[in-house]
Amino acid sequence: MHVINRSKNWMPLWLAALLFILCASPVSAAEEAAKTFEIRVKVGSNQMKMNGAAVKIQPPYQTAGTTMVPLSVLTNTKGFGAKLQLKNNKIITLTYQKHVIVLTKGSKAATINGKKATLTAAPVDKQGVTMVPLKIIVKTFGAKLSSDAKTKELIIKGTVAASGDVASGIDPDSGKSQIGDSYFKWSMNYPTGLVQDYQTDLGEWISFSDVKGDYYLAVSVEEAADPLDTGDKRDLLIEYSDYDETMVDMKTSKRSTGTFERMITKSKSGFFYEYRAIQANGNFYILVFGKKAKSASELDANSGLLDSFKPSFSSTNKSLKDLARIKDGKIAFENSDYGLKLQLPKDWRADKGKSNPYFYGPDDSYLLLEVSSINAGDTLDNWVDRRLQLYKDLLAETYRKTPEVSSITWNGIPAKLVKSSYSNDTITWMNEYEVYVFNGEHKYYIDYTFKEKNKDNTGEVVDQLLNGMKVDFAHVEKSFGELPDPNDIDITTMVTKTNKTYGYSITLPKYWTKGVTDMESEEIDFSGFGIDLTVSIEEDSSLSEVQDMLEGFLNLDFAEIKLDSKSTVTYAGVSAAKYLISTTKEAPDQFHLTIYILENKGNVYIIEGELYDAYASDLNRKQLEDALNSFQLTN
Repeated sequence: MHVINRSKNWMPLWLAALLFILCASPVSAAEEAAKTFEIRVKVGSNQMKMNGAAVKIQPPYQTAGTTMVPLSVLTNTKGFGAKLQLKNNKIITLTYQKHVIVLTKGSKAATINGKKATLTAAPVDKQGVTMVPLKIIVKTFGAKLSSDAKTKELIIKGTVAASGDVASGIDPDSGKSQIGDSYFKWSMNYPTGLVQDYQTDLGEWISFSDVKGDYYLAVSVEEAADPLDTGDKRDLLIEYSDYDETMVDMKTSKRSTGTFERMITKSKSGFFYEYRAIQANGNFYILVFGKKAKSASELDANSGLLDSFKPSFSSTNKSLKDLARIKDGKIAFENSDYGLKLQLPKDWRADKGKSNPYFYGPDDSYLLLEVSSINAGDTLDNWVDRRLQLYKDLLAETYRKTPEVSSITWNGIPAKLVKSSYSNDTITWMNEYEVYVFNGEHKYYIDYTFKEKNKDNTGEVVDQLLNGMKVDFAHVEKSFGELPDPNDIDITTMVTKTNKTYGYSITLPKYWTKGVTDMESEEIDFSGFGIDLTVSIEEDSSLSEVQDMLEGFLNLDFAEIKLDSKSTVTYAGVSAAKYLISTTKEAPDQFHLTIYILENKGNVYIIEGELYDAYASDLNRKQLEDALNSFQLTN
């Protein structure tokens, strides 16, 4: 049960990743005799040097200690000349001599020469260009990687792939002579020799390039219902050009397909680009074509491809491949790691930053899938019962409604459906549909949450959740091993923590201590479900100074917080000041705060316990009270 969490550091979903170190295969005598190359790249620079010649690239960058470079660094035929295959615009296969690397955008999981590996950084798309981790690929390919201390360049030395290993062009759609988008209503001739390397979730931006990195094609679509004059269109074209491009021509052009604004630019890397702007169908289309050339006139050789662009799409044209992401008002999403396929309304998006499949829609709605291992002796009913008990133990009664549990069939196997509702303020209620499934060695948790006020507009997603969402169970069994369930915890196990530096101990639920590694700090935060407990030390202040500071803050004109009471009590065996503070109706979230302030051996101790009203269940109240009362001075 995904319960609202108001704590600072509540159990993030994580899976331990083990770095797979792959030793490069020795280079054979035949490879040594092959033609060698030298590539130089630099973090932040938009050009690489290929055997001394400058080539424009998306600037490399560093993340997690890894240098990320564009695929063209590896596929350029004057260098590695690695063969590239792209499946579903997500799965990347690089083939170089006898080496094969399979990567997935957004995932650290990889296959290197048939062995599973974990990357230090996942491949991602940056400004329409796929960026991949450099070091592990270079090492796998058997090349040498070094650095130039003076220029800060990374130097890659290796052998050019045999001609038979290099793809002359990627065209997986034999028989299709045109491409287009049925939703955004455009079409054009098939860009033979180019491969689709990026497409946004909605499909409003799509780009293509060749293996050598000498050609580039992109189509951009923006909504533009109001008419744009010539100046407006030209301004938009200029905005689309890159910072290192110089405009060499701008004019209005006419072809048999219509009139458009045309801009030619030249980049410092030796590329010339042609931009075309067309307004139709309530949209603004920008067609971009780039080519490594010596003069702008060389772009004319590709005018036939650009002239074929039309702001229309014929559904009866059998030779036209539809690249639309939006069909019948829905987007088809896939996650190859889980063999997951589903269709959601066009206003939904995939959160690619999550480690598990996560989709978010309008007005705080979301849909997620989590997979974890089945513990020995566990059953589906017991799992559901534990989650329902957690829901009951952690949420205050007035902030939750009694769940409805039913048996269903999901993806062809028995499952449990749980419908529940909860709130932070008893005004805005969230409805939750949860599906629980056991299959093989793993259990599956699917959660669709949305605001109750929108329940009449959720039919499509609910139907997709129950009937349309597909998971390849066999693929999951092969791909994943043991996965702990981060939500399957014992919230009653207690532990005593001691701070020797400042001489105190405190006993509290063990799960509150997750993430706390340094118990000798002057400030330590413990977090539970809707609970924060903090112990902090002021070394250079007196008890009265700390009280004056707190009371000065409380006396300020804050409409959202109020002092309920102040008293002097015996706490941890010494005299202490006790403050009870709460929020007013004006506060966005309601909570109650208890603060104890005491002085011992020159130090002032501040112990704060905060509990949000939505989580003020009997169990949470007792656990926080017991934890506060357990505080003891040890010296």
